[in-house]
Amino acid sequence: MTLYQKMQLSPAVLRQHIRESFAQEKKQYVTALVLRSVLLLLFAIAYISIFTSLFGQKNSYVGVGSLCMLLSIRFVNYGYHIIDSLVALFFISSLYLINSFFLAGLPVILYFVVQLASLSFILLMTTTHPEYGNGGVYAFSYILITSNTVSGQHEILQRTGAVYLSFLFCGLVFLQKHSQANRTIRFHHICKGYSLHQTTYQWQLRLALGIAFALSIGKYLGIPRSMWMGFASMSLLLPQTHQVLSRGFSRMMGVTIGSVIFVLCLHLFPIEWVFLLGPLAGFCLGLTPHYGWASILNCFGALSAAYVLLGILPAGVIRIQNNFLGILCGLGIALLFQLLQRKSTKRVGESQC
Repeated sequence: MTLYQKMQLSPAVLRQHIRESFAQEKKQYVTALVLRSVLLLLFAIAYISIFTSLFGQKNSYVGVGSLCMLLSIRFVNYGYHIIDSLVALFFISSLYLINSFFLAGLPVILYFVVQLASLSFILLMTTTHPEYGNGGVYAFSYILITSNTVSGQHEILQRTGAVYLSFLFCGLVFLQKHSQANRTIRFHHICKGYSLHQTTYQWQLRLALGIAFALSIGKYLGIPRSMWMGFASMSLLLPQTHQVLSRGFSRMMGVTIGSVIFVLCLHLFPIEWVFLLGPLAGFCLGLTPHYGWASILNCFGALSAAYVLLGILPAGVIRIQNNFLGILCGLGIALLFQLLQRKSTKRVGESQC
């Protein structure tokens, strides 16, 4: 296996090889892990800078969201024909764009309905196989982009350019990596197989409902950075259904520790050094496969943007508060679906008796 091939492996796999390999090979895997993280960080900075320089600071969020999509598309397709997949990607991008304009102005009930419908649509088009991780990637991108709304002709034109540039980048990678995949499966085959009796579609609805509910509660209460509530709820409702409580605990602990460390760093170190915290956390994030550590490190990127608007201590407090509320929303939806599943199983058992 070449160094380049080693760098394509995930941090979890690379760390396993490091533990199991002998001295010389161990060094190669360590090199691959570190180099992978460095190059990913440099690519992320360059990619996001394109959107910031061309379309303004507000559209750096489009850069971050589409970067996650781009990295996912390299390895995972939608499970159906390339033409249908590109059309789906175009519609998803357009939904990001349209919802950026008007979601903030909707009343709470209509806001919830639009969020639920939009997320359900996106998940249906992208997560034929939830275990590959598309659900989290596209839900994250949707929340990030649409939560940072735009208004006015100039901002709308900038957001339009940013979203469709991201569609172009992702579409080109899609064509290069997956043009020969799933040639006999069309999107209408996926739609024909749709049924809420199937586990995949139940999970899609659960995730969409959990995110929409958390975001709507945040809007109703008027909480700043309520997108953090959506992220927290989403993280609990990914396909690992048996790990809901442990993921919730790990996230809450990680967010609390990460927020406290960030606030302390800003009080202890010169303000000129703050810009280093995000990239440093990003580099470390590329080295760890552990959810708890990822929750800690993600705080640095999130709070680096938020503290300027909210203040240092308020940003840390709101980060912890919003994650706690989002976790509660996720746990509530997970419990609801668990109860419904038990009732359904009980009815089936009774009908067979």
